[in-house]
Amino acid sequence: MRALLGVEEYGGFSAAASAMETVQSNISTHVSRLESELEVVLVERRTGSLTPEGTAVAKRARLILKEMEAIQSDLHALKHDIQGTVRMGMIGTTGRWLIPLLVPELTKRHPNLHFAVSEGTTTSLEARLHNGTVDLALVNKPPYSEEFAFKSLFDEEYVLFINASHPLAAKGSVTIAELNGIGLIVPPKGIPFRELLDTLAKRNRINFNIIAEVDGVRLIASMAFDGYAPAIIPATAVPHYLSDFAVIPVKDLPNRRIGIAKRKRALESAPMISVLDLIDEIFANDDSSRFPMPAGTYKVGEHKL
Repeated sequence: MRALLGVEEYGGFSAAASAMETVQSNISTHVSRLESELEVVLVERRTGSLTPEGTAVAKRARLILKEMEAIQSDLHALKHDIQGTVRMGMIGTTGRWLIPLLVPELTKRHPNLHFAVSEGTTTSLEARLHNGTVDLALVNKPPYSEEFAFKSLFDEEYVLFINASHPLAAKGSVTIAELNGIGLIVPPKGIPFRELLDTLAKRNRINFNIIAEVDGVRLIASMAFDGYAPAIIPATAVPHYLSDFAVIPVKDLPNRRIGIAKRKRALESAPMISVLDLIDEIFANDDSSRFPMPAGTYKVGEHKL
């Protein structure tokens, strides 16, 4: 099964062998043995890509191998030694400040736990959660799904990030109507947040002056921080050390809800439980100095920091 997943991930027998530090004949032998047992062709030899049957088997194989890892992790946990791997996807705007809080403490408590983090958008991380390449995903609340469970961690406002010299910078808050004609970096069409912005613009009979369409909140925020153009971004995306800029809540926009998504039918291993427990501890702490975002824009439960 690992050989099959290697072929899928690296795009062929030779590439899989190189990445897995073995010889091509070993990969080929293992895949052929699996094909013989299942009586199907799993890999198209001419292209090195998986057949539809191979894709179906790979999806199950990934989950099976993760459960085998979890068995070992749970047995070690009974000896009070948390071992194993937790693969977690995070949206970049939250991950940039949560990872420095999470990883050092996790390493201190469980030195034998391997914590692997990957960045992505909510949409891409949902797909990775679905195919089993991540165990947990910290995302903007996804649409309701029978497959995923979602636990809310915090709500945050959307804010206008704009140069401090701009006339709007002196305002305590702004509405969508007040952004008529102001140059903005926005997501491309088809992204839910862009659809929301377009709906509000139409309702208020205004036109955004779109400077650039950029896919990815983290990239939009980075371009705004570099002074390329103003942008509407989540409050927690704004580092505390920036100067000469104003951060203004946008009243028309609903808060963004951030939380942890996981597969409902997946058993939580001891390493996963350890990570989730520590995340709960971090967000149960009301000390606003722990969180590098503007005061007055970040909420944990009923508390406004």
